Amino acid sequence: MDPAIPSTKVGVLDKAMAILRTFPHGDIALSPLEIAARTDLPLSTVYRLTQALAEHGMLEKDGQRFRLGIALLHLGMLVAEGIDLRRTVMPHLRWLCEQTGENAELHIRHNDARIAVEAARSSQNLRPIVDIGAPLPLHAGAAGKVLLAWLPPAEQDALAAASARRHASLEPYDQQQLREHLRQVRREGWAASDSERAPGVAAIAAPIFDVTASVAGAITLTAPSIRLTAKHRQIYIPLIIEAAARASADLGYVRHPGVRSGEGSA
Repeated sequence: MDPAIPSTKVGVLDKAMAILRTFPHGDIALSPLEIAARTDLPLSTVYRLTQALAEHGMLEKDGQRFRLGIALLHLGMLVAEGIDLRRTVMPHLRWLCEQTGENAELHIRHNDARIAVEAARSSQNLRPIVDIGAPLPLHAGAAGKVLLAWLPPAEQDALAAASARRHASLEPYDQQQLREHLRQVRREGWAASDSERAPGVAAIAAPIFDVTASVAGAITLTAPSIRLTAKHRQIYIPLIIEAAARASADLGYVRHPGVRSGEGSA
């Protein structure tokens, strides 16, 4: 094993950490043979520990290969109170929640899922419940569409298809229809959904751009469908776009003259 990896003399823990540290990036998938070669662990040990780590969500199976799992992000979000994106966006979530009286959430993309990492919760008795750190479908819902819309088309298709496979209980999606919807989201700078992920829950989302003009996340307003009518959308959409624009500015994003609000890099 890599001598730079701390040794606790708890053999199973050290070996499990050696396996997790083998992955250079979250989007890399490795086979047990590759993991064994990189860690100098016996192949039988790698098989046993990768299966156990997958059971706990620390790894995720991708065919016969493994990639880092959602549980790591979930745990990280529980302790990463100082992370810049969350700290920067939280005041804008609170402002949006105060202006609308509805849930305001920050969603980010992790591989083929989206995850709510922060929320300012409505004080109303009837409100949607979002689990911080839980994986949500990327191909369904306003936030998912925002997180997909600024990616290259081929990547959009691949991620949406993977998300649809993961969340097979949802309504099947139409690839061409989703492509057209994502083009519309880019033109308008926001996305809306109603009962796509959960019955009776509606949402509106807008992108947050970082200093590189890439989409760092989505500010999302969620509410019961009965409170997010067409009339309320007209009122709330400018507020959501404003909150996202303020958050983007705080992250160092500079919109160039002639570029409409909501337009960033591909």
